[in-house]
Amino acid sequence: MLTVRSSLILATSTWMLVLSIMSRHESLALFSLAVLIWIWLEWLFFQHVRFGARQVLLECARTIDGHGDLNVTMVTDRTCKICLSGRLSYVTRGYRILIQDMVPDTFEIQQGTPFQIVDSGRDRQWLIEYSTTTPICGQVSFPGVQAEISDYWGFFRAEQFVALNQEPTVLPYLIRPQTTVSVLKHNNLQRHIGHHRHKSSGVSSELLGIRDYRVGDPPRTIAWKPTARLGKFMTCEFENEVPIRATMLVDLAAYQFQGRPGSSAADRAITSCAAIAKLLLADRDPVAAILLKSETAMRIDHGSGERQLTRLLQYLLAASNPNPPLEHFLIDDLIKLVFDNCSRRFPHLFDEQYNQGPVRRRSFRLARMRIDKLRRSLAVVLEHLLKLEPGASTRLQYDDGAMRSACLGYVQRFSVVASSTNVTFDPPWLNPARWYEESLRMTMFLCDVLQEAKSRAKDNELFIIIAPEPLDPDCEEAVENVVKSVVSARHRVIFVAPMVPQPKLSVSDPVAARILANTTQYDARNAETSFRFRMTALGATFARIDDPSLMQIVAMEVGLLQSGKSRGRVLRAKG
Repeated sequence: MLTVRSSLILATSTWMLVLSIMSRHESLALFSLAVLIWIWLEWLFFQHVRFGARQVLLECARTIDGHGDLNVTMVTDRTCKICLSGRLSYVTRGYRILIQDMVPDTFEIQQGTPFQIVDSGRDRQWLIEYSTTTPICGQVSFPGVQAEISDYWGFFRAEQFVALNQEPTVLPYLIRPQTTVSVLKHNNLQRHIGHHRHKSSGVSSELLGIRDYRVGDPPRTIAWKPTARLGKFMTCEFENEVPIRATMLVDLAAYQFQGRPGSSAADRAITSCAAIAKLLLADRDPVAAILLKSETAMRIDHGSGERQLTRLLQYLLAASNPNPPLEHFLIDDLIKLVFDNCSRRFPHLFDEQYNQGPVRRRSFRLARMRIDKLRRSLAVVLEHLLKLEPGASTRLQYDDGAMRSACLGYVQRFSVVASSTNVTFDPPWLNPARWYEESLRMTMFLCDVLQEAKSRAKDNELFIIIAPEPLDPDCEEAVENVVKSVVSARHRVIFVAPMVPQPKLSVSDPVAARILANTTQYDARNAETSFRFRMTALGATFARIDDPSLMQIVAMEVGLLQSGKSRGRVLRAKG
């Protein structure tokens, strides 16, 4: 609470008082004593402001694009204006206060600043306006306002947190920015006859065309008038009323979130999945999704209409949790991270007046004793915030598993997004060996899930795989075998891979830099040629997320399934 200025003045005045008493210098002693009394009086007044008015900021309100509700909808890569207003308490008159809005780390400030220094001696009203954007979709939290109180002379400084919670839901750019979505009665699984843009043959009452009679066609479909006119059997084809089912498999494992709290491969995969789902659901085609996490696979069953789109978005936003994966952290690093975030967000809970007591020390080393002290204070706060059973704080002091679970529960509830986690600690994606191992494991897991989805699929289904291409020959062979089995079962497969990273070169010569850049890009394209060729040879389609014609490729595959040409090609290949 003491600043460097006050510490120096106190130390100097104390030494001057001691020296003046020893040298019997009365004037110097009185001057030093007067300085100490002056700082002591300033400290009393500062304590009155700090503890006498718990609510320093009054009538705080935040609006995001003019909406002040708890749950607000935002859109990625779109600028939104945030206004924060309020007034100061009368007891703060004469003090300077730094007011700062606690903006999530995933937001980027475009214009203005989220903080302001207010002099309460001039005006008690204050207003902060700034514009921000975010490239990451998901649910984030604006927990409140941080106020830093300082006296006129700069002797003392204290922080106080004012809760002002808002939980915006950031949707992909393609979705309408509305808090509610229309759920009109037009999302039935049973489609209307002749609704598809590309009509296909099937069983209904609408005539599609007349063709030559084939062995196995039912006799009731014979067109007798064309048969009599041409002298050979002709049969009628009717429009298909069976919808084209689609299943999307999205890899959202921990290694896909490389780059957090900024944009990552998982964010682009989620946006592409939502865009493809909207394209397919616009024609009332049933769409399902399988979200592959590091350990589990979450399946969303087939559905159509805006309800299914809303349902898919809810699961995608839940999977795009902006919190970094913290399971790999050491227990001491996890305690430091959660303690720093929690002490800044809830400083009143760490007040030594009621958050103190005996500490279970496991070692006599100074660093170990400091960790134990932080752990004891954090255990008491976590017991209060997470509403654990009475006495749980004592167990959290020595049980590493319980403490880790409590810290992860705090992270999931209060959205801890610390940019320092990508620098201070060692995430698994910064280790090439662990990243490579995770990628291989997820590729084999993807093959198993795709094989199971094929066994549950019906005829004439489209599979869209949004995942990185395999990095190992054995994994490539496994993906090739499972895709071959899916295509041979009269289905269509689209493999959507993430973007190729641009090379980072620092060459002074511009001609050499251009040559090296072209060579690196050429090698990157050659690296994917083999896997692309294998997918194309099997009858599947390969595309990238940054491909401008990605939606056209998906529409073309749907058209092939609707026209029945892919089925005929597979049958001819088998024959």
